[in-house]
Amino acid sequence: MHKYLLIFFLVTLSPTIFAYEDPTKYKDIDPSFIQLIIKDPKQKVGYTVGDKILREIKFTVKKPYQLVEESLPIEGYEKRYRGQKLGIVLQNKKFTKKIEKQEVRYKIKLIYQIFTKNVVAKPASVTADYYRLINPADPENILKYRIPSFTFAISPIATFGAVKIEDDMSPYRGPFYKNINNEKKFLKRAIFGFVLILLIFGYIWGRFTWIPGQNKIFSTIYKSNKKASSTQKNIKIFISDLHSGFDKTINQSLFEGNLEILFKKNKSFINIKQELHIFFDISRSIFFENSKSINYEKTLSWLKSFSLHCRMCERKLIVDPKDVVSKNPK
Repeated sequence: MHKYLLIFFLVTLSPTIFAYEDPTKYKDIDPSFIQLIIKDPKQKVGYTVGDKILREIKFTVKKPYQLVEESLPIEGYEKRYRGQKLGIVLQNKKFTKKIEKQEVRYKIKLIYQIFTKNVVAKPASVTADYYRLINPADPENILKYRIPSFTFAISPIATFGAVKIEDDMSPYRGPFYKNINNEKKFLKRAIFGFVLILLIFGYIWGRFTWIPGQNKIFSTIYKSNKKASSTQKNIKIFISDLHSGFDKTINQSLFEGNLEILFKKNKSFINIKQELHIFFDISRSIFFENSKSINYEKTLSWLKSFSLHCRMCERKLIVDPKDVVSKNPK
């Protein structure tokens, strides 16, 4: 019974035992039978305790040779150099293979984790691996192929002593890479917020300023008459300009009886419906009744306020009901 248990135990551990064998005793395979592509990290410096290193290896073996899969690195194995542990452990190993007529292609992903540190920066490496290969026609003749090492630098957790970076700079070292995804998200949100604020302020300031590209019929009328003096002639010009502005807005003559056309064209004018009736009343008094009881100063002030409200309505801004003057100034 003990004999069978011992045999089972040895068979179970045979891949591990085989992996720990000294690879240098085997001969090298002819490189023409092997195709190797290694993708190592671009970062060569700045590693510290806990960091992980990913190596992606594409290993193609041409027939008649085959890869001894047990010779691949073992998960949990700590790298050594001349018998000393390096503090670099293979944490995860994944590989797939694709068998074709003339070759077998392997895709191997190895993730190493760093468990070593020093008070100053020190060089380190994922040491070379040796993959074993055999020819099924001659299984006793085992060959090997060397996977190159990956050298990098481990930085201290804290700075120790005087450090002169300029004495340790090299153009062969890769640059530091920083993940800026969070900064990009923040920048996009900041730009969106800034544009939103501009739109809000543009809406607010639109009541007092002219924004290019918007309707500007009543804006021009307001600007050309706001500094006019309160004479009968100037008031007649002001009223004529307003009539012309309404006619341009609806593309036909506007009268008190067809105000619904203006409201259909722009619903914002409904908010100043009372002022529109007062405007036509003032227009009749100035041009047809020639009333001598008109207060031209108050009328001019009212027309300025009315033209300002018309300017807001053509931009579809909200006119405060408190600003609407429902009393005839004459």
